[in-house]
Amino acid sequence: MIYLLSAIIFGSLFSVVLKLCQRWQIDSQQVILFNYASAFVITLVPILFRMAGPGGGPLQDFTLRPASVGACVLQGVLFLTGFSIMDLCTWRCGVALTTTAARASLVLPVLLSWIFLSQPAPSWLAVGLILAAMVLIVLPAGERNTAGSLQSSSAEARPAGAKTSGRRRAAMALVAVFLAFGLSDFTLKLAQHSVEPVSAGDATLLDRQLDALTCVIFLMASLAGLVVCLVTGSFRKHQVDWRSLLAGLALGLVNIVCTSCSLKALSVLSTGTFYPLYNMGIVILATLIGVLFFKEKLRPLQIAGLALSIVAIALAF
Repeated sequence: MIYLLSAIIFGSLFSVVLKLCQRWQIDSQQVILFNYASAFVITLVPILFRMAGPGGGPLQDFTLRPASVGACVLQGVLFLTGFSIMDLCTWRCGVALTTTAARASLVLPVLLSWIFLSQPAPSWLAVGLILAAMVLIVLPAGERNTAGSLQSSSAEARPAGAKTSGRRRAAMALVAVFLAFGLSDFTLKLAQHSVEPVSAGDATLLDRQLDALTCVIFLMASLAGLVVCLVTGSFRKHQVDWRSLLAGLALGLVNIVCTSCSLKALSVLSTGTFYPLYNMGIVILATLIGVLFFKEKLRPLQIAGLALSIVAIALAF
């Protein structure tokens, strides 16, 4: 349970950090790259010490099978894709709707793990209630943000076609977030599932394999992020400064804890239990952060959504 709670706490900070980067006009592509690069280094150093220190584990304990490496490559690319799309969607649709789209994707890993990994059948009633709770919690905030953006636009009325095109792009961004995070969550479960045969029930060996898995995932995401920055010319457009480095380090620390705790929680919980609780917990915590730190006010529908989420969490167990 401690791993699940830690994953929820740190998972709720992703969109907050990206939003702060936008407010402070820090290049998000560089932040995403430094995030994964710092996460890779921070996870690699303890592994090296554990192998070199007295009583350390042998190299083969940290060596991944080809299937696990393949899952890491796919997971690294999806990690980067998800962050990049989330950054774009946060700018276009706001934190509230972006968070909902990302967390509503819990249907995909639950369904795919049920079909392809023979995970226990989920409580679809609980999943349905969680999705309904997400809509009730976040939709009023999304409507308020949309209204505010329309009022703050130029006084001159925009053409109807431009408004329709803008809504279509926003809808496409939300769908892209939904797919990217759903597939990423399933691939993370796939990666965790790939190391179970190696550990053969040995808890120590499983921990070492999961540490190696996390490290390689961050390495692959770092390489993908470097390619994106080089192709888009990010280093030419924006000079690297201490703000982007610190923001990347902060996001990297959040990423490490969230990913590591998610992998460890997935080793003891089924996807049908973990992802509903994980995603609903993030939405609840993000709502509370908005109320406590950003002085947002809850509407009656959002309060009803929070109450419904408690029922959904109980059913998920």
